[in-house]
Amino acid sequence: MIFRIFTNAVSILVIVIFLSHCKKSVSRQLDDLLESSSAFQSATFCEKYKTQLTERKEDCERITQLAREEIDSILNRRLDLGIAPVIVEKKKGKEIEEFLQVHTRMGIRYWEIWKANVILE
Repeated sequence: MIFRIFTNAVSILVIVIFLSHCKKSVSRQLDDLLESSSAFQSATFCEKYKTQLTERKEDCERITQLAREEIDSILNRRLDLGIAPVIVEKKKGKEIEEFLQVHTRMGIRYWEIWKANVILE
């Protein structure tokens, strides 16, 4: 009786530990982001995990290009406005800034221009 209770308790403990340590693969997490998140969140994720996402290189390049095009679009509005800065929603602006900080090449290209021409509200 005691042995049975002990084995049941150990079995339950093993199952709980196993389930608590289960995590989606990086590739599956990217799929989820591509379905439900912004291009900036997906591109940031791609850059953070690029060594683990080599088989998803095309997806990451595509989403990074979309993010870049959106940044270009926002900054081009600055040209249309003349001297006035571009106003971007705070949440979206934070996503873009995180993307620029994580993606070194994009950050080098856009960071100073972004900070000088965009206001987050």
